[in-house]
Amino acid sequence: MNPKTIDEYLGFEPGTFDHIPHYAREDAIDAMRQVMKLERSRLFRPGLYYIVLSDLSRSTEASGILGVELNKKRVESFILRCIECLNYINPENYFWFVREIGDAVLLLFSSFKDAFTWWSRMESWIDTQNALWKMQLPANIFRTFYLEAKTVVHAGEVSYSDGKIPVALAVNQTFKIEKIFKPNELGITHTVKTTAKPIIKSLGLRPRRRKVIVLPGSQENTPVYVVARAKNKRCTR
Repeated sequence: MNPKTIDEYLGFEPGTFDHIPHYAREDAIDAMRQVMKLERSRLFRPGLYYIVLSDLSRSTEASGILGVELNKKRVESFILRCIECLNYINPENYFWFVREIGDAVLLLFSSFKDAFTWWSRMESWIDTQNALWKMQLPANIFRTFYLEAKTVVHAGEVSYSDGKIPVALAVNQTFKIEKIFKPNELGITHTVKTTAKPIIKSLGLRPRRRKVIVLPGSQENTPVYVVARAKNKRCTR
């Protein structure tokens, strides 16, 4: 499997990996190989999942300032880092990289601990990626280019269409929640707070209520919470 095959799998144009430093390129490619291997070897299993959506912030602003090529590199850098982290989290349970959706990634985890571990690693690696880009880009460009993401976790029953595409109300609801949170934050719904309560406590997290909303397809008020914010950010605008 070569970078061209992975480009086609992700829907990227040829040459996606060209702008990744040579010393980081193999890790990214190896991680993508592992994800694709899992897709071939595992069947999609309907069930209750923690649904994770991580969305690259300020995409509209960045696309208008950076131009097509540089903005493409920004999005690709983020998505590849998200995928690469899956190869390094040592998951305790089942997980699935569903797909990239524009400038966001959608993942399913059967363990909240694995979801949190992935988020923590992803945020750390985005710091590293920002440090690399900061050395390559003029300061005024980097202020727009720098990577940061809003991440939210919801929980619900998930089934699949054609064995590949998740079809679930909970998935649709997750996309409506993301805008409530700020860059570098990890947000959860009340459903996650309830189902993952023992794990949240063992991780030392203290959910702070952000607001109360009505989820699409529901008539009940549902609190949403911030459980963590990425710390020790090494790169600033």
